[in-house]
Amino acid sequence: MSYITPDEATLKARSRKFVWRIFIMRQLGTTLCFFSIASVMWDMHYDFFYFALLATNAFVWPTVACLFSMQAHDPVKAEHYSLIIDSGLGGIWIAIMGLSPMPALIITAVLVSDRYAAGGWKLLRLALLALCIVFWITWSFLGYPLNLTFSHRTVWLSLPLATIYMVGLSVISRHLSVRLSKRNREFERIAMMDPRLHIPNRRLFEQRLASTFIKTQREQTSAYLMLLDVDHFKKINDNYGHEIGDYILLEVSNILRQTLRTSDTPARFGGDELAVIAIHYQEYDVLQLAQRILEKVQNLRLSNHEQCRVTISIGIASVKDAYSSSDWLRKADRALYQVKNSGRDNFHLYRNAQVTQFVEE
Repeated sequence: MSYITPDEATLKARSRKFVWRIFIMRQLGTTLCFFSIASVMWDMHYDFFYFALLATNAFVWPTVACLFSMQAHDPVKAEHYSLIIDSGLGGIWIAIMGLSPMPALIITAVLVSDRYAAGGWKLLRLALLALCIVFWITWSFLGYPLNLTFSHRTVWLSLPLATIYMVGLSVISRHLSVRLSKRNREFERIAMMDPRLHIPNRRLFEQRLASTFIKTQREQTSAYLMLLDVDHFKKINDNYGHEIGDYILLEVSNILRQTLRTSDTPARFGGDELAVIAIHYQEYDVLQLAQRILEKVQNLRLSNHEQCRVTISIGIASVKDAYSSSDWLRKADRALYQVKNSGRDNFHLYRNAQVTQFVEE
C-alpha cells in the first residue's frame, strides 16, 4: 500500500487545478476555433469527413486530454505533452485551410500566447516545432493548397476567437498573478516569524523598530522598547534539557501575546532574549505592563520539574531618549544589563542618562 504525504497531496491538488484551468481554456479555444475553421472549409468545399474531424478535435479532444492528465503520475508534465499535441493539431487545420490569413494568424497567436503562459519558452519552443512539422507534413499531403482570401462570414466568426479567448486568458493570468502575489507575501511573512515561538524574528523586529522610530518622530507619539532575558537560561538548559528551555521560551512568548495590545510587537531578539515594541504608552502604563509580565512569568510552573523557577529581566527605553533606532536599542540593552547586575528578576527604565527602577506603591 502506498501512502501520500501532505506535501505530495498538496502538490497533486495544485497540479490538478492547473490541468483544470488548461481544460477550460482549451475547450473555449477549440469551440471558438471550430466556427472559424468550419467557415473556411465550407468556402473551400471540403467533404463532411473533415468537418467530423474538426468537431472531434473541438468537442472531444479537450475532455480526453483532461482525463489523461488527471490520471497521470505527473499531471503538469502530461498536460505539457497535451499542449504540444494541441499545437500539432493547430498545424493540421492551418494546412487544411490553405494558410487562410486571418484565422491562421489568430490561431497561431492563440497557440503561442497560451503555450508561453503555461510553460514559458521551453514549452513554446517544442510547441512551435510540433506546429511547423505537422503543418508541413499535412500541407504536403494535401498538395500545398493556398487560400489567401476569406469571406465576411469567416471574419465575423474569427473575431470571437481573437477577443473572447484573449480576454479569458487575461482573466486567468490575472487570477494566477494575484494568487502568486498573495502566496509570496505569505512566504515572506513566514520567513519573518520564529517557527517555534510564533512571534516575529529578529529580521522583522529590526524592520518594525526602525519604522516605529521614524513614525514616532514624525507624529510625535510615544513608544517604548522592552528587552526581556530569561534569567540563568543556560543553567536551565544544562539542568533540565533544551526541550524544557524551548518550552519556557514558548510560554514566555505566549504571555507576551496574551498581555500585549494588538498594536504592540513581540519578537524573538535572539537566543533566550525577547523584545517588545510598545506604542502609545505613557511611562506609568509601560512600567505596569512590565510588572504584569514579570509576575506572570514568576507564576510559571513546570509539572515535571516543580523545583524549576522561571524569572526574567526586563530593560526598558523610551523612544524620546533616543536619537536613532540603534541608539534606542542600545539604551534598552543598557537598562537590561543594569537589571542583571542588580540581581535579575526585575525591570528598569532608562531615562535621562540614568537607569530608574520602578517601585510599585
